[in-house]
Amino acid sequence: MGSGGPPGPGGPGGPGGDDKGGYTTEEEGASFESDKKFSNFVLFTGAFALAILFMVSNVLHLKKERDAKSTSASKPSNQKTTYTGKADIGGPWMLYNTKGEAVTHRDFEGKYYLIYFGFTFCPDVCPVSLMKMSKALQRVRESKEFKYFDLEALFISVDPDRDSNERIEEYVKIFDEKLIGLTHKNNDHPELKDMLKKFKIHVSKIYLTEDEVKEDMATLKENAPEVIEKLKDLEMKKDEKYTLDHSIIVYLIGPDNQFLTYLGSNLDEKDMGDIILDEISADLKRRVLNPQKQALKM
Repeated sequence: MGSGGPPGPGGPGGPGGDDKGGYTTEEEGASFESDKKFSNFVLFTGAFALAILFMVSNVLHLKKERDAKSTSASKPSNQKTTYTGKADIGGPWMLYNTKGEAVTHRDFEGKYYLIYFGFTFCPDVCPVSLMKMSKALQRVRESKEFKYFDLEALFISVDPDRDSNERIEEYVKIFDEKLIGLTHKNNDHPELKDMLKKFKIHVSKIYLTEDEVKEDMATLKENAPEVIEKLKDLEMKKDEKYTLDHSIIVYLIGPDNQFLTYLGSNLDEKDMGDIILDEISADLKRRVLNPQKQALKM
């Protein structure tokens, strides 16, 4: 029923078959085995080379990391370090102006403002700091960028026990006609203490002898003689002989009452003015790029 007899002893392609099928001669088999061994050698060599390359790459990468750490550890301490986020400084506050009217942070919404804490009987750091701040303000007002934002400046008296509204009003005018003087009812008022805490302002009372009072007056006359001249007829609210040791710093606050930066006492008016403009320009750029995010803060 099948056509022809069974295949020969060699099966298909054997001595009784007509075609070679899947079989090869001994010579052909030897050639095939040789080609196969060569292919395996090529594959093994390639895989080994890739493994070596990968290992070398990892070693170089780890060396680079170690070198970077070593370089970082050996950098001098004056290298600049970049931090992210903002310091927890500032917040809501409530004070009074020289007319006795309540003033809060909300009165400055939409405006940038500088804030400095001091007292009118301060013999040295306050007048020097306020003169420097007023000169920096003038530089900012004369800049081409000033037309794009509003900037106020506040002087906060931390000594309302002695600083009357009249003294504060005359005092701020000595430095800048637009400087706003604010304070509270007394030195220990919870709202004043709360504000000092939020702005990280340290204040401590140091009682003085008669000789030390005279020394302070001589120092004030040397640093700011106009203060003595303008305030000589304005009495203190409480006749107590003391001075106040307090933090010397100017803060720049944004239009959403958020802390932007601080201006240390080591800066001159030029550096202070440049930093104010740089910080405000950067903040304005952020507001343009992220208007919705900024609106949520308001």
